[in-house]
Amino acid sequence: MFSFLQSQDRTRMLEGNRSERGSKLGFKLKMAAALAAAIAFSGNVSAQETSKRVSAYWADWEYWADSSFTHDNVDFSKLTHVQYAFAWNDEDGNIYFTDPYVFYGLGAQSFSGGAGDGPVKCSPQFWHPYSQYDSSIQDAVCQGWNDHESGFVKSVHDDGAKAILSMGGWTLSHKVSEMMESDTARAAFIENAVTLLTDWDFDGLDLDFEYPGYAPNGGRSIDKDNFTTLLKELRERFDEVEAETGKSLELTAAVACGPSIAEEGYDFAEVGAVLDYVNLMTYDFGGDWDTVAQHTSPLFPYEGQVNEGFDADSCRNMWMTEGNIPAEKIILGMSHYGRSVAGATAIGETASGQDVAHWGSDTETRYYQIVEKMQSDSSFQTAYDPEAVTHYGWFEDGGFISFEDTTSIAERAQYVVNQDLGGVMIWQLRGGMLQENDTYQYPLLDAALEVFGQTDPGSEDDDSADDGDTGDTGDTGDTGDTGDTGSDGSTGSSACVAFEQPYAGDPGYSVGDVVVFDGVAYESNHAPNWWSPSAAPSLWSETTCQTADDGSDNNTDNGSDDNSNDSTGGDSSAASCPEFQQPYAGDAGYEIGDMVTFEGQVYASTFGPNWWSPANAPQYWEASSCQ
Repeated sequence: MFSFLQSQDRTRMLEGNRSERGSKLGFKLKMAAALAAAIAFSGNVSAQETSKRVSAYWADWEYWADSSFTHDNVDFSKLTHVQYAFAWNDEDGNIYFTDPYVFYGLGAQSFSGGAGDGPVKCSPQFWHPYSQYDSSIQDAVCQGWNDHESGFVKSVHDDGAKAILSMGGWTLSHKVSEMMESDTARAAFIENAVTLLTDWDFDGLDLDFEYPGYAPNGGRSIDKDNFTTLLKELRERFDEVEAETGKSLELTAAVACGPSIAEEGYDFAEVGAVLDYVNLMTYDFGGDWDTVAQHTSPLFPYEGQVNEGFDADSCRNMWMTEGNIPAEKIILGMSHYGRSVAGATAIGETASGQDVAHWGSDTETRYYQIVEKMQSDSSFQTAYDPEAVTHYGWFEDGGFISFEDTTSIAERAQYVVNQDLGGVMIWQLRGGMLQENDTYQYPLLDAALEVFGQTDPGSEDDDSADDGDTGDTGDTGDTGDTGDTGSDGSTGSSACVAFEQPYAGDPGYSVGDVVVFDGVAYESNHAPNWWSPSAAPSLWSETTCQTADDGSDNNTDNGSDDNSNDSTGGDSSAASCPEFQQPYAGDAGYEIGDMVTFEGQVYASTFGPNWWSPANAPQYWEASSCQ
């Protein structure tokens, strides 16, 4: 994660074996359709109505690019936790705000005084640490800083969320190693943190130290043990505060995913045991530091991936396996920005630094900027990579960007549900917000909330009542299957069994395993595979059972005993349902229950308004038959 002071020539340690493989994956999306998808989610689900933790970083410097982005204008009820970015520490353990002008909630119109002296009088920033701040010497303009009733934390609490203070970030972690080494400095840091958190009614502390042991940013080999010591001492002090005051303070950390950086910087088991939640920074896997185009936040490994382990699934597996950390403590990162490279138009092609020509010099291209480009530049083309479960775009004259959109965000949320993880962490909130007049929309956040609000973990597509061992014997009473004894006439082939959702600890499906899901046979092309064909269609291929149909009909049992969704003849049914037509911006989209034919299969929409095809968003369609 980054602060507004981020260096433009940041370099990154590259890991793993390099490869020249690369291909342009997925299908091209129409520009208008992509825009429609960006604004489609209803946004009616509150994070506090779900069982998942939904946290987002609040980057205080975003105010200076958009003065409407204040705590008064944001709907914090869409989150369970808001992480203020950033405060930082010096080598002695003093704590500073990076931008107290924004934190204390003074609007630009409230700020007075000369341009030369106003900020110095009112800002502890780099001149005065919080621990030495004396409100008695501030002029009247600054007294609002001491009013807890009008600031950031109050707004977060009013919306039912918790406020977490985050320390560090990429630019502001440069004094962490020195502070952690000294017993005296650590003690000062801990006491200053407790004072700050309790003074301002924060609910916890997040350590975004990037990264313990990482030499390019001031880290040393001693950091690994010292970081563990700091966490244990913080936990002990937080427990004392709770015993004394009754106020519970959360302790979390944003941690690295690059295998070598993580192994050098963290004692996985100790860190996992002390923290309330482990926030995985499952982004920045690729960027302008790479010599070939890579995805910045892939969910899974993909063709053309240069560095082994640089994907969210590998990171989750590393932390849970190495640290024996329970799934409910793991928080998956979600990026609301993209990273660009110049020269390339596809994964694996040679890249030459950041694509400044198309996106400007800011190292992070916010999602709202990408949507604006979709609207304004017809030469910008986008696609979805179903293997990596992420999006990308390119310009024919050279220029590649990898980013998240609503489809991939929804898939990541479903992954969190399937893996029983604790929730998601967003970097950063403003990047994913679209502004229409004076109102903000939250398409990426809403995409995740829609998934979290639909089902409890493990409840989706539970076909456990149908064992499939005898072809479901026609699911007695399914009138559409009169001539069959199960899935399209299968007489109980052992190669086709009903899909059963694997859970944490299960081995999952292996490559070649064949299952029946919603009346269709699928073969797994990934291992281990914990996902249903609807949640991760890229990991399955449609197939047929090894025992052939007797040829009498093409009836297909859906495996659910409900009589309503069994196909009766396949092609003949499809012929009577209208072909799917891609809705575009301004179109009404499909409503719940609308029937379409897509690639020869009949589908019923389970979501409305629905702008997506069954291939692009399978979670919003179910296989069906015309009525």
